[in-house]
Amino acid sequence: MAGSRFDAGWRVISASIAGPNHTSLGIENQDNLRAGPVGDGLHLLAVADGAGSQPRSAHGSRLSVDAAWEAANQVFARAPRTLAAWQKATDLYAQACLAQFDELVERAITPLRARPTATGVSSVARSEFATTLLAVVADPPFFSYVCVGDGFLVMERSPGGSHLVVPPPSDRETANETVFMTSAGRAHDVRTGLIVETGARGLALCTDGLIDGMLDVARGPDGTGHPYAPRDFDSYFAVFRTPGVDHSELSRKLQSKEFAASSGDDKTMVMAVHR
Repeated sequence: MAGSRFDAGWRVISASIAGPNHTSLGIENQDNLRAGPVGDGLHLLAVADGAGSQPRSAHGSRLSVDAAWEAANQVFARAPRTLAAWQKATDLYAQACLAQFDELVERAITPLRARPTATGVSSVARSEFATTLLAVVADPPFFSYVCVGDGFLVMERSPGGSHLVVPPPSDRETANETVFMTSAGRAHDVRTGLIVETGARGLALCTDGLIDGMLDVARGPDGTGHPYAPRDFDSYFAVFRTPGVDHSELSRKLQSKEFAASSGDDKTMVMAVHR
């Protein structure tokens, strides 16, 4: 596939590491990511976090980012040229991500159900593929996003610095349970929108294992927590904007004792910086 317009001015760095809880138990990393050119000169950035309580969640997170990829190629086969066209495409993209995920899961389940078992019956449920998804289709200054679950997106602006533009769900929103791509009510909880930002200089898509290590929390009068991107988030973008800094530096950072202590969960980030 040909490169995107995004490729000409931006650098993409990504890393995904198993959390210490999973490492100690010998469990695989259940996060996945995907990034690259899609459609008519646009670029996809996507991360997904498989639910640790489900046996096929790693497979589900891989299908989730693959669904974001396939949906982007469908919806953005022709790049939107107006704000109205971008808004329409963003809504269609959210629907396409869900539909494509359902199709991929069904393809994965069908051969599994056909396998013989000791009882002669193979039962595989959709819920076994439970995963979140955060995807951005970028063609600066336009950024379409789709979020199901507790991923979050930080954008660096110039001027203005880093801002949490797609926050993880609040304490009250997650009081019942995390919404997954396999959840029955996901269509009501999917968060989607279009960001138009001429000053965008950085993007960081993160799974929830990075909430405690990357975000700070302000408490409102009622005690409700409101996460935000601290001022030093700018330094992450600055590091990878520096010529000569290797991509592996992000993996080393996520594997550091500092981040291990912040959360036992898997940690995945796709970062893009304007050169």
